[in-house]
Amino acid sequence: MNTKTMPSSETWMQEFTPYVNGQRVKWPDLALNLLEGDECTLTLDYEYSWLIGDPFAFITLQYQYGQEGRGLVFDPPLMQVIKMAEGTTSLSWTIKTDGAPSGTFGLEFSIPLITELPVSPPVPGTILNLAQELDVKFDEFDVAFGGGGVFPCHGAKHTLTVRPKPASKLLDKPIKLQWEKAPGANLGVAITPALGKEEVLTKEGKTWELDCLNSSRNMDFSLQMTLVESGSTSSPIAMSLAHNLVSVERRIKEHWGHPDLTWYSHHIIATSVFLKKPASEVLVTIVRDGRDSYLKADSNGEVVVNNHNGASIKMSVLNYYSGVVV
Repeated sequence: MNTKTMPSSETWMQEFTPYVNGQRVKWPDLALNLLEGDECTLTLDYEYSWLIGDPFAFITLQYQYGQEGRGLVFDPPLMQVIKMAEGTTSLSWTIKTDGAPSGTFGLEFSIPLITELPVSPPVPGTILNLAQELDVKFDEFDVAFGGGGVFPCHGAKHTLTVRPKPASKLLDKPIKLQWEKAPGANLGVAITPALGKEEVLTKEGKTWELDCLNSSRNMDFSLQMTLVESGSTSSPIAMSLAHNLVSVERRIKEHWGHPDLTWYSHHIIATSVFLKKPASEVLVTIVRDGRDSYLKADSNGEVVVNNHNGASIKMSVLNYYSGVVV
C-alpha cells in the first residue's frame, strides 16, 4: 500500500466522487430517492486516486447496520468485493426496486482490507411504493401508475384523480402531472389544470379533467407523475383515445340470387354513446363456426359479413372503457 498517503475519514471525500444516474453528487447531498419499479445506477469515480492498483484496494457496497432495505436488488451483489484495478476509473452498482414496499434504507462503501480506513459517508435512501401511498382513479375506475391502460372516449369529459392514502408520505407534497409519451399530433384534448404545473397533494387529492369533446383522432399517449422534491418520476399511465364506449345494432338481411339461391348478410353497427354518431374504426370480433377474426368498422360504424353457406356467425364489440362486451 502507498504509505505516502495514509487513509482516513477524509479519504472518501478526497479520492472518490459519487454519481447517481450519471449525475455528479456531492457527498453531503448524496441520497437515493426511488420509486417502486425504479432502476438507478450508483457510481463511485476514482479516476485520480492513489489507491488504483493497490493490492488491498477492494471496494464493497453494503447496508449500514440496521438500515437494510426490503425488495432491493443489487448488481453486483452487496458485499461483493471489487478491485480498483489498474486501467479502471470507476465502479458502478445497479439498484432495482421491483416489488419493494415504501420505506427507508442506508448504504455505505467499504474497503475492508484497509482496516484503518473507515467506511464511507452514509448513502441514505427512500423507497416510495405509489400503490401503497396513493389511490388513483380514472373516472370511477381504480387505476395505477405503471398499471394497465385506460381508455378515454371521443366526445366525453373524463377525470384523473390522485388522492393520498391515510398516513401517506406524499401528503401535502408538491407533484406534477406530465407527458410520458406525448401524442405525435394534435390530440384535441384539453387537460386542466395544465400539465407540468406544480400542485400540492392535499388530503382531498388532486383531479385533472380530460376534455375530449372536440377530439376525433384515435391516438395513444401516456401520463406520469413527478415528485417535485426528489425529482422522481412514476411509471406511466397509458391512455388510448378512441370510440371506447359504444352501443350496437345487429341486422340480418336476406338476399336472392339466380336462379333460386338464398344467402344472408350479417351487420353490426356501432354508435358512440357520447356523440350519438357512427363509431368508425371500432374493432369487431367475428366468430364464424367457432373461429375468431377481426374487422374494423367503416365510416358508418358498420361491419358486414356475408354468409352463403349457413355458417354460425356472431359479432361483438368490447367496450374498452367499461370492459363490457356488447
